Amino acid sequence: MSNFILGSVEITNEAIITHRDSYLLQNLTVVSVRRPFLAPALLVGVAFTVFCLGFMDLLYADETIVAISLASASIIAGMRLGRLQLLSRDLKNTELSGAIWGDHNALQKIRIQIVEAMKNHEGSQ
Repeated sequence: MSNFILGSVEITNEAIITHRDSYLLQNLTVVSVRRPFLAPALLVGVAFTVFCLGFMDLLYADETIVAISLASASIIAGMRLGRLQLLSRDLKNTELSGAIWGDHNALQKIRIQIVEAMKNHEGSQ
């Protein structure tokens, strides 16, 4: 799952081409990667854990294992899932600002490549 990305990204000298849209490097002002589901995932994970601790004496072993597994899976998914956003003055408050979903670490690597391409593009002008 380390390179899991929904869609595709190609970085050229002039633009970033995704599976749906193309963005000119000169128009981009912010490239960010966020974990939008981390807070809800932590909430679900903590809720399952507290439920297990509160009702440990009433739950069967299988039920406890399922609840703890769901808590763990929720937290791991919240930590791993990320969203790459490409923002510019032209794209403000539009649906185009949320570009790509996937593994947070893979998206961070793409973000660094985009920033390097932006630096190289500015240096060549």
